[in-house]
Amino acid sequence: MEKIQKNSKLNEELGFIYDVMVEMLGELNPEVMDFFLSLRSELLQKEKSQEKIRSILQKITFSDKTLEVVKAFSLYNILLNIIEERHNFDGQNAFSSIEKACSELLEEGFERQDINKILSEMQFYPVFTAHPTESRRRTFLEAHHEISDDLSKFFEFKDQSAKEHIKYRLRLLWQSHLVRSEKLEVLFELDNLLYIVESSIIKSAQNTLNFIENTLKTPLKKSPITLGSWIGGDRDGNPFVTNEIMTQVMRIQHNLIISIYLQKIQKLARELSISTDFVPISKELQDSLEREKNELEENSLKLHNREPFRAKLYLMDKKLKNRLISVNTPDSIEFTYRQPKELIEDIDLLINNLDSVSSKYLKGFRNLVLLGGFHLMRLDFREHRDMFLNAISEVFCLLGISDSDFGDFTEEKKIQILNRALEKPKIEFNAIINKVSKSTQEILGSFLRINWAKKHISEEVMKSLIISMTTQASDLLCVLWLCKQSGLWKPSKNDNERENAKINITPLFETIDDLQRAKDIIKTLSENKHYAHYLRDTQMTQEIMIGYSDSSKDGGIFTSNYSLYQSIFELIKLGDELGIKFILFHGRGGSVSRGGGRLESALLASPPKSVCGILKTTEQGEVISSKYLDPKIAQFSVCNTIGALLKKSAYDSFCSDNTINIQTNKNICYINTSQWKIMRDISETSHKTYRKLVYENDNFMEYFKLATPIKFIQQLNLGSRPSKRKESSKVEDLRAIPWVFAWTQNRSIIPAWYGIGSGLESIKDQEALQECYQNSEFFKTTIDNISQALLKVDSHIAQRYNGFVKDESIRNEIWLMIKNEYDKTMKFILNVRREKELLENEPRLRDSILLRKPYITALNLLQIELIKKYNLCTDEVQQKKLIEEIHSTIVGIAQGMRNTG
Repeated sequence: MEKIQKNSKLNEELGFIYDVMVEMLGELNPEVMDFFLSLRSELLQKEKSQEKIRSILQKITFSDKTLEVVKAFSLYNILLNIIEERHNFDGQNAFSSIEKACSELLEEGFERQDINKILSEMQFYPVFTAHPTESRRRTFLEAHHEISDDLSKFFEFKDQSAKEHIKYRLRLLWQSHLVRSEKLEVLFELDNLLYIVESSIIKSAQNTLNFIENTLKTPLKKSPITLGSWIGGDRDGNPFVTNEIMTQVMRIQHNLIISIYLQKIQKLARELSISTDFVPISKELQDSLEREKNELEENSLKLHNREPFRAKLYLMDKKLKNRLISVNTPDSIEFTYRQPKELIEDIDLLINNLDSVSSKYLKGFRNLVLLGGFHLMRLDFREHRDMFLNAISEVFCLLGISDSDFGDFTEEKKIQILNRALEKPKIEFNAIINKVSKSTQEILGSFLRINWAKKHISEEVMKSLIISMTTQASDLLCVLWLCKQSGLWKPSKNDNERENAKINITPLFETIDDLQRAKDIIKTLSENKHYAHYLRDTQMTQEIMIGYSDSSKDGGIFTSNYSLYQSIFELIKLGDELGIKFILFHGRGGSVSRGGGRLESALLASPPKSVCGILKTTEQGEVISSKYLDPKIAQFSVCNTIGALLKKSAYDSFCSDNTINIQTNKNICYINTSQWKIMRDISETSHKTYRKLVYENDNFMEYFKLATPIKFIQQLNLGSRPSKRKESSKVEDLRAIPWVFAWTQNRSIIPAWYGIGSGLESIKDQEALQECYQNSEFFKTTIDNISQALLKVDSHIAQRYNGFVKDESIRNEIWLMIKNEYDKTMKFILNVRREKELLENEPRLRDSILLRKPYITALNLLQIELIKKYNLCTDEVQQKKLIEEIHSTIVGIAQGMRNTG
């Protein structure tokens, strides 16, 4: 059994779970147990016998136990994850990170009133996406949750029944398929997310709100946490997200949050049996009950005089039930809540009549309503720019505004035509929707559905229209025209009008070129008469989404990070010049190559004045379950982010133009001229090196298709979205997730490091490079994230996958480039971090990664053998069986690597 240095509790649990696993295998299948133990034992040896490993693998793959052996290693990886997650937060106070942030800011010279002001106004906005990077089925997610609880009961409370329940759950998993047999539909994705939201996220977020309220010693005016989602709204390249599905998702979320409120009210009604004989009530509450008493049923009416709190709660219950009805009926229902603030007013009415102890759970309920509103999670609408452009081209041709080749015009001509169109009176989409093609009907219909939902469900149900692959200013003007026609933007007639812009038009800048052009695009829009009017109607606020995934696939890991930083830096400067406040939406993935790594570190390393109290970021795939599935871990995740956001927002609020903190003279992400030059030079060389391999080598895509299991990944039922935007063999058209997933599976993980070695080598003054690492938070965070990914690379395993590339010249050419860059990267990363071994300065993290290595290696070796058999197989039945086994290895490796894409 493996051990972690200086952690007896963790080692005790590792030993326990190993014994439980081996015991189960021994009872159910001794042959599988022998295979598991023998392969594991050999892989743990320092001097491994390749001959012995080959012999064991041959025995496994020629037995009928291959799938079971794969499952054994996969389940063990899942168990290791559960134990480590528990010990990452073992014995800590979840709220300590917020308390610590406050204390540190006070020590640095900030005033308590300033800290409290920032805390009361800031907003953490996690957006949970449907990106297909969660490789586990819901069955395994639920088991993960329960086993974690059982380990707590067994080790903390000595509950012996918990051990039996772990055995029960583990045995059920053993008898279940690792891989989904059906394609995951959008509503199933929603079901998976809502399971985590209902069982963990809502509770954790509400607890955080309660803590912040107690810290501020005043009721919250708004929630510092906003929950968001892309499930049902992200239709970029996903034909399964339709207007009907989008509407259904919004209804489901509305019904769920109302049902949660009803449960809370029913519980409170049972508890608050307070009598006016002991607690006199205010005239406001008396008047409220008098006005509404006719709505009470006969039995409840009897409570009216003696138990007013129960009576009021019954009335609130009826209003919420009527709200569920009112969403579906064309008739007007009078006794209902139109807005969440009306429900909060009723809750406040009760709170104001009770002492602080008796009103404790009403206050918690109030914070829950601030959090969930009537929509639960804000849905974002995302679509590719081409879809908007095609719809505009068709409609403009129909209306005689332009010809159908609008999309082929120059940017200048497009803007001229759009300006003329925006001058014209509003048209009714319903009048033309049957005169256009199906794809354009879907676009026009989506705007009508959004408007309906904002009117009937909640104004907050959707706030952002995201334009994927934004390349020019006209992309936003196209969407502005659609918003004007659908009523999502009603141009104000004077400065006194407010809330005329009901939606954020959000460009998504994804490629390196687009990131570099972002500032110029926004400047062009600010000078456009119609868009400037829209900006005034948003109170000069512009949301911008920045993509970490495609920028990394486009230009390599370092150039992506550098370009993102530079783009944000320049946008903030532009915002100061133009008086525009930018809300930056960070499109991060789970892996380092898609913006992963510790969110708290990334926050503090971001450019000066880039946060200012608002953090909107995607939470994707397996990241959702690892951070939010377990309520305790969810509480830590939320509080850690809130603590980091508080610190960064305080620094941003008190930054001078040269980005030095006024009060403490502390450098906040300040990059001086020499550091800029070093990083620019690294980026340029890194970019050239990466592009030379990925885009300029004609043989690269053939190597990628054969030396990674991408073919089998694309067959997996991970999510509802296709792996490509369109049928093409180009790198550009492959989505970032399967791109990263494939390289992670073969253990070369090139998206997370390729190019940085040459970039670092290009800096002749290595001492200056080390100083840059020590003094620049951004550079340090980027290098540290790459270091973590680099330790997960196994070049010996990656080289084995080369055997699938039959053309020897292609195989040798590409592998030589990868291996040389890997060796270079290892050398210079170690030099920059002043280490002899990767992550030796972070032993806990190093141990965590190396702990899983033998189990991932076992699955890689099995995967290679299975792919070999598949490639030689001609029998369809046998091929199907082999595909299932290969898919199981993919899921198992993903669990060991802790991410997929």
